[in-house]
Amino acid sequence: MTGERKIVGMVLGFAAVVGVALMLVPCQATAQILDPPGAGASGPPRRPQLRPSLPDDPDPTEEDRRAFDDGRFGPNEMVPAPVAAIPQDGDEAPGQAAAEAIGEADEEIAEDGGGLAEDATQRTRMAIPQDGDPVPVVEAQAPQDGVIDLSEPTAPVEGQEDITEADIRSPEDIRAFVNEPGGYDPLLLEAEEINPVFSPSNFQGFALDPFPPIGTKIGSFLLFTTVESDVDYNSNIFASPDAEGDTALEVRPAARLTSNWSRHALEFRASGDFSFHDRFPSEDDRAYLVEALGRVDVTSFTNFQGFAAHEEAQESRSAINALSAGTRPNIVVDRLRGAFNQRFNRLTVQLRGAKIDTSYGDDLIAGVVESNADRNFTLYEQAVRPKWEFSPYFFVFSDISFNQRDYDVPADTDGIMRSSSGQRYRAGVSFGDVSQILRGTISLGYGEQTPNSPELPVIDGLLLDADLAWQISPLTVLNFTATTEVAETITAGSGGVMERTYGLEARHAFTRYVVGSVGVGYMTRDFVGAAITEDQFTAGTGVEYYMNQWAVLFARYQHTDFQSTQPASSYTVEEVQAGVRLRH
Repeated sequence: MTGERKIVGMVLGFAAVVGVALMLVPCQATAQILDPPGAGASGPPRRPQLRPSLPDDPDPTEEDRRAFDDGRFGPNEMVPAPVAAIPQDGDEAPGQAAAEAIGEADEEIAEDGGGLAEDATQRTRMAIPQDGDPVPVVEAQAPQDGVIDLSEPTAPVEGQEDITEADIRSPEDIRAFVNEPGGYDPLLLEAEEINPVFSPSNFQGFALDPFPPIGTKIGSFLLFTTVESDVDYNSNIFASPDAEGDTALEVRPAARLTSNWSRHALEFRASGDFSFHDRFPSEDDRAYLVEALGRVDVTSFTNFQGFAAHEEAQESRSAINALSAGTRPNIVVDRLRGAFNQRFNRLTVQLRGAKIDTSYGDDLIAGVVESNADRNFTLYEQAVRPKWEFSPYFFVFSDISFNQRDYDVPADTDGIMRSSSGQRYRAGVSFGDVSQILRGTISLGYGEQTPNSPELPVIDGLLLDADLAWQISPLTVLNFTATTEVAETITAGSGGVMERTYGLEARHAFTRYVVGSVGVGYMTRDFVGAAITEDQFTAGTGVEYYMNQWAVLFARYQHTDFQSTQPASSYTVEEVQAGVRLRH
């Protein structure tokens, strides 16, 4: 037992001496490693790895020498900074422990004369990561309440969308805060629904225009101007069975001045149509139109609207009562319209009235003056239109109107006065003008026009009116139009003509600046009481090239085939146009 105790005492004494010696040997301070290397990293030191691109290069370049000198790779290769731990409540301030450790190491290195500098560097390095080593995962620190980040936003990666430049507003919000294109007319008496019996629709639909006009600001008004000039060839200038062709230079200027007020509105328009024919000056056009529109906003739910226009033009050779021989008479039309609009939540009621005075100039046929006084008449209209809004994209409405047509003298053809009275009943739906798919109006109804003279029959029939635009895609738009009206005539035995027209047109943008179109149309006329019918088929195509926001080049072609039950009245026409449209 005594020998065993001596052996145990010697072993314990030796261990105590070794432990005291190790405690007294000065050691270098090392920073705390939060994520120590895995077991695979222990063992004898490995040979420093060279950069893979230079595995066996015996003569390194100057850049490689600097890399070895500053420790980027080679024996003195620097290691990435260790991942910092997420600070917790009560922890020391970030960097405090590291600063103290670095300070202690500097003091010991100074005491040793700098001999431990290389060893200290080696001890603070981490081993190069190897395949199979665990990957440290540290969640990013959540932002603290009350701390404002003033740093610049990170630039987007190339090829990815910069979300800071994306407009995330809805299409309705964008339209509410961005000016509408110049073609949008907020002053239409019918809120984009004008009674098609007496005037054409001004509906714009979807305009495939890469440069919507923005106008010129003049005080509190905006001015929009355009001038269109083209060379026109017409193979049958007189719309006659015996075709005669002619070429003409056409110029069509137009201007629109509209207010930019928060309440009320005022607008002026002017346009002209001038042509200069080569062979037949009698077909020259000298037409112009001036208009004034106004709106007075009594409240946000009540307003009054007014419209006045004066127009002078020459009668078309294809008009109902036009003649192929002689000169074309001048037509002067004066229009006055007024409307009262009242909104009751989703219900809007409109009361409107109109007066239209139409007069015709004299014809000159073979040197003989022919009067057209029997064609002059004045039209009066009264109407009411209730409309219910289900959404900004869908409305239902009805329209009830009454009219009186007064003539001053009886017709020369049969000695009968053409004065009459009539009524129109319509019901339809409207899709508004904000949808990105379907816009416009369509209605179905019944109309009747009763001549005051019992010798003339009543004109009545179904009424179909439409002005629809369907945006099939952002590049393709399909337009459908339809109108039904009771037109005037002095044909013997007939008190009026039931005229129906239908049109279908497709527009497609082949590129942003090239827009093509193709369309077909059909018209039918029924001379009630005279057993005369007329049909007209048209087909056309065209292309527009938007050079810039100021100029548009265009070309058009149209074929017309007109058939009539009257003898020697059918004809065909080929028409070609090419020109430029300047605008601002």
